[in-house]
Amino acid sequence: MIIKNTYLLNFRNFEKLNISFSDNINIILGDNAQGKTNILEAVYFSAKAKSFKQIRDKDMIKFDKDVSYIRTDIDTDGIYEKIEAKLSKNSKKTIRINEEIVETIRELRTFFDIVVFTPEDMKIIKESKSYRRNFLDDVISSINPSYRKALSNYNRILNQRNHILKNGKYEKYFKEQLNAASLQLAKEGAVIIAMRVKYIRNLELLGIDIHKNLSDDIELFELEYESEIPMESVDIDYLTKSFIKVLNENFSKDIKYKYTTVGCHRDDMLININGKSAKNYASQGQQRTALLTLKLAQLKLLKYYKDTNPVILLDDVFSELDDKRIGYLLNIIKDYQSLITCTSLDILKQYNLKNIRIFKLDSGKIDILRN
Repeated sequence: MIIKNTYLLNFRNFEKLNISFSDNINIILGDNAQGKTNILEAVYFSAKAKSFKQIRDKDMIKFDKDVSYIRTDIDTDGIYEKIEAKLSKNSKKTIRINEEIVETIRELRTFFDIVVFTPEDMKIIKESKSYRRNFLDDVISSINPSYRKALSNYNRILNQRNHILKNGKYEKYFKEQLNAASLQLAKEGAVIIAMRVKYIRNLELLGIDIHKNLSDDIELFELEYESEIPMESVDIDYLTKSFIKVLNENFSKDIKYKYTTVGCHRDDMLININGKSAKNYASQGQQRTALLTLKLAQLKLLKYYKDTNPVILLDDVFSELDDKRIGYLLNIIKDYQSLITCTSLDILKQYNLKNIRIFKLDSGKIDILRN
């Protein structure tokens, strides 16, 4: 799958922008605050119906406008298709694929795959476990649509259980309602845990070799799933029973705090270097390398399971990496379509890049410097 063209109307700082991409490496060059990241954000939105930033949809609409429009044209094995997104400050967003309205976001998110790497992604390594869960959930959902369904069901039941805990203590059928919600939560949670364990193992296997190359074979990259639910087996029946047992053990605690205190909504994906937490013990350089390993493992995992090349979005990441890691990254992405933002070409001059298109973005206008 190749992105051929993206057209923006009243998106972020752009009144109008039309950009046609190369099938290989695309460099978007420009000073800070020109909107380079906004182009990547629009492409990402076309694939995921959301930004890769933690913002509301209406925040992407140009400040003095009420409606924004994105059109992305793609080539899937010689078949040309069109994705359109309309954002409004006063109504829900609408997404169309080939003129047909998309009924569920799940339908869009399985249409084509994107791997994005931004400086903000360091939060996956350095900050709370919710960032690592979100990363893992996005990876698995891209590969296995049934996972997103299980996740959606789990969150719905979790909200119901929390509502019962908060409001139903003195109701006649409180315990019966809570037990029913606990059973349903455990069933969906067991599916989620089993899939998370499976795909973490796959990411780790891919990441080990990648990280050896990035660290001159002196560091061991490890991923581990951490949960209060016992995982001696990933059999669904076993996990369901284990989940219910832990919920029952924490019944008094849940009553006290009026929410569900244990479950896969509180689990973590531990990222370790040489047996130690990358979050707590790794240097800044080691943390960047661990993140690069994780993203490249995601890229290879998507390619393996879906037999297609994801589009790669790299937002100002070269300034965060040394020459060795830049060279390794460029060597991998040469076989994919990529959109890369940077403020200077100096850092790339030492690499013999072929099949590259360079754009210059300035004051909301874009020109091709090299085709």
